[in-house]
Parts: sequence; structure tokens; C-alpha cells
Amino acid sequence: MTPPAPQPTPSRSVKAFSLIEVLVAIGIVSFAVVAIVGMLPIALNTARDSMLETDAAVIAQRVFAELQASTGTNRPVSINVNGDTKEIDLSSDGTNYLAFGEACEVRSSPTSEAPITDSGVSFLGVVSVSTNTGIFHLSRVEVSITSPASAQASSRTTNTFVTLMGY
Repeated sequence: MTPPAPQPTPSRSVKAFSLIEVLVAIGIVSFAVVAIVGMLPIALNTARDSMLETDAAVIAQRVFAELQASTGTNRPVSINVNGDTKEIDLSSDGTNYLAFGEACEVRSSPTSEAPITDSGVSFLGVVSVSTNTGIFHLSRVEVSITSPASAQASSRTTNTFVTLMGY
């Protein structure tokens, strides 16, 4: 029987990271984390703006659909679930105001672009009709959706949509 081989003694050349390498790695990782955290507010604002633009497009599409669904010069737009409507005259130039809630439903018909204090109103819609299209019985209908409705007109974000409608 032979005795077991002696275990090698650890040498001084052990493989490891130096303190400088560890500090550089921590610095790079912390720089990346700070950059990512700094981008979060921008990403949140962009997401919020995108949601507002989507809501504005849905509102404008709804208004256009209701105007196109009927015939004649005076076209109704539903204001609330009680069946109230706002008549929009396509045969003469004019401006109409509609207040919309968070679910893109028409809540009321204000008389101006003044800030709306009703807590259920998020958007203000301005429906402008222009008959100066050069074509008989054709009107240019512009729907501008602004938000937030409680802010001054100069402080609101505006999305504008335009179509032509015959009457």
C-alpha cells in the first residue's frame, strides 16, 4: 500500500479580481442604472401623451361617425345617455363646443373654450364647420380635442382632425 500523494500547497498566484477592477465594474453598473432611472419619467410622459392622443382620435372618430350617420343640414351629436343631443349645422359656418369624460363620452355642451371645472370632464372638443370649400353642399368639418379641459386654453394639448362632409 502506497501512501496518498501530498496535497499541493496553495501558491501566491491565486486568480481573483483586484479592488480597482471591482470599483470600475461597480462604476459602470451604477452609471447604467442612473441612466435607466433617468429615462423613466420621460417614458412615463410619452406613454401619457400617447394615451391622450389615442383618446382624442377615438373622440374625433365618434363625432365624425355621428355626423355621418344622419342626413340633412342639421346633424345631431349625442350628449349623454338621456338622449340629449347637440345639433351641428353643416350648411353654415360655425363653432360648437362639446365636453368629454375620461371614457370619451360626451358629458355636456359648454358655450366657450373656458376651463371646465366639472371633475368628470377631461377633454374639450371644438367642432368647427366651414362651408367655403368651393363645392356645393360640401362642408369642411374640423374637430379639435384639447386636454386637460380644466386648464386655460393656452396650456392645453390640442389634437386636430379634419374631414369633408356633404349635406
